[in-house]
Amino acid sequence: MNKILVILGPTSTGKTDLALTLAKKFHGEIVSADSRQVYVGLDIGTGKMPGINLKVKLPFGGPKSKVRKGKGFWEIDGVKIWMYDIANPKRQYNTARFVKDATKIIRDIQNRGKLPILVGGTGLYIKAITEGLSNLTIPVDRTLRKNLEKLSLDKLQKKLQEASSLKWEKMNNSDKKNPRRLIRAIELSIMSLREAKPRFMKLNNNILKIGLTAPREILYQRIDERVASRLNQGMIEEAVRLHKTGLSLRRMRQLGLEYGVLADFLSGKIKKENLSIVLQGKIHGYARRQLTWFKKEREVNWFDITTSDYLQRIENSLLAWYNEYLVLGKFI
Repeated sequence: MNKILVILGPTSTGKTDLALTLAKKFHGEIVSADSRQVYVGLDIGTGKMPGINLKVKLPFGGPKSKVRKGKGFWEIDGVKIWMYDIANPKRQYNTARFVKDATKIIRDIQNRGKLPILVGGTGLYIKAITEGLSNLTIPVDRTLRKNLEKLSLDKLQKKLQEASSLKWEKMNNSDKKNPRRLIRAIELSIMSLREAKPRFMKLNNNILKIGLTAPREILYQRIDERVASRLNQGMIEEAVRLHKTGLSLRRMRQLGLEYGVLADFLSGKIKKENLSIVLQGKIHGYARRQLTWFKKEREVNWFDITTSDYLQRIENSLLAWYNEYLVLGKFI
């Protein structure tokens, strides 16, 4: 078993719902490739429990599903989802750690004769696993980072432009306004690349990439429905609980998207009547950035979730790719 199924695409396209269905049919286990689902306690805002607000009815996920939580995984309706709840939200979890942790899990799944299904919308995590990233081995310079964290956004931008105009030009507008990404880019520019050893190269596997997409207006509608659903599920109360148990508003903002907006709400910067609209706008922007990223992803089989037969076409693609492991509908 050297196969890996990858399900990628923008937020709210039902990636985990699909993965649960396919895992049941194809004897698989899921590995989450989401930069925030790794954190303990960030459950509602990151959508660890799928299927609650989707109009497309799938056999798994939803409020009636049976959930069991273990060490580093959740089990939903008998299917394990790995890489949930493995990190303390007070401390930054990075791509290098993800590759190390996820690679170990993927190999274990394969060794047990099952299909690893890598699922998520964090493009960098997926790229690091499927293609490899040599600069992951460049260590963090704690002294340099501490000094850089004292600088304003404007000064960080100027410093990166001075250190590497090429890196600056390659960054999208969102990253150019993200202090954490600017700091890492400066680190990579200053530190010698010759010190990096290619430890984190891509896994030597047969990889099938399934991409889920939808027309932008449909995508926005699904995002808005999901925001309403998560607010009803208690996303505000989750943020309050996290803050009371020691997660600072500053750190919450660093976690981004829903939690960044909720931090502003808890500090009084956003009124409750405007909260839903602000959340929707932030996530619309995130979905656009995801679409831009995934357009560059190679060898993706894209499926429009608004077509009536997309589930059957995906299953047919999987059968064609996976058929050497099937004998009369049963696994070897």
